[in-house]
Amino acid sequence: MEESVRTIDRWLLAAGPRTRRAVFALTFLAMAGTSLPNVPQAYIDYSRIPLLARVHQPETYGTDSIADMYAAKVILNDPSDMYTKARLEQTPLEAATWTRAESSPYPPFALLMEAGLYAAGEWTGIGFYGLMLAIACAFLILSARYFARTRWYLFPLLYLNFSYLSDRFVHVQDDTYLLMLLWVVVALWLARAGRASSHLAMAAAIATKLSPLYYARHVTSMRPAMRTAFVAMLCAGFVLPWFIWDNYLYIYSFHQGLKGNIYDSIAAVLVSVPFAIALCYLEAHGVFDREDRIGWALVPVAIFLALKMRVARHLLLVLLVPDKGASRNLIAALGLTLHFLLPRLMPLGSVLYVSVLLLIGVLVYHLREIGWTRVRADLARPWPTIRLMVLSRPDGGRDCPTPD
Repeated sequence: MEESVRTIDRWLLAAGPRTRRAVFALTFLAMAGTSLPNVPQAYIDYSRIPLLARVHQPETYGTDSIADMYAAKVILNDPSDMYTKARLEQTPLEAATWTRAESSPYPPFALLMEAGLYAAGEWTGIGFYGLMLAIACAFLILSARYFARTRWYLFPLLYLNFSYLSDRFVHVQDDTYLLMLLWVVVALWLARAGRASSHLAMAAAIATKLSPLYYARHVTSMRPAMRTAFVAMLCAGFVLPWFIWDNYLYIYSFHQGLKGNIYDSIAAVLVSVPFAIALCYLEAHGVFDREDRIGWALVPVAIFLALKMRVARHLLLVLLVPDKGASRNLIAALGLTLHFLLPRLMPLGSVLYVSVLLLIGVLVYHLREIGWTRVRADLARPWPTIRLMVLSRPDGGRDCPTPD
């Protein structure tokens, strides 16, 4: 089986430049065609464009766009009102979509970025929606370039079937996820160039969305100056706001009871914590290089959030981060394809559990590569193993080969 997979991989990597360019062009065309019906009429009215007049559009913006635009206006009206939202009335549409408390309960770094984008959109005439769409395109283009330099075939596997992602990126607009994903792919490119500033890009990603929080475990392997800057960014993103904004802490208690129940929370902990420990163990043994560690850093917390809230997108969206080792992207592509082909048999809830099982299978495969004898020996001496996991310098591990 493994040899067959390697043979297929070599055959695909041997495809010529013309074939690759043609497949990439087809993929982008398919993405554009799938996305056109998801652009809200409130932003561009196709009825005034002859070639697009028959395309059906949603009348107004997606739910996340509505919430985030209101939160941005609150900040621009009075920054001190960021988490109280008492000084700016909602429009009837905003009030019908979300309560004030439900409107963008996110960390301040994410909200300040959104406020800046809203102001820039108003100034340029592009609008908040247009700039968020540009950020989605930036993430996709940077991802495509990364795939083109590693395993090119992962890009069409992920994005030829763009129906679900088009809804999330173009209509609903998971704004904070898009911002976080852009920071992560920037970190990926910096790591590929051997730049230590990739740590700072990941700190920005954590301050935007908690999904990459596991990456903070690498703080012990950073150089002192970088470690100080990394910790300072996280303190500025999560601790300092407590002294600045009234009601800041509500965003954490709000999310606690948003979805799921105590049993979902217990299940999420029982899966995500051992997963994080196993991932840490593999990193300590040099299984993953710097680029791999960036992508895998999003998975443990994403598993916890997805299982706790029973919402597949918390996991599926982070699996879009390019993976030159292929496994994470293949799992995302498989899940999205199964949901597209068999929506009743494979709803997104089922896709979530299948994806988690496959991710666990990938870690088990890498543990087998280390050797079960070695794993058992490490378990028999827990303190030296814990010390290795906490204090190891992953950059001293092996680098995974990068396909040409």
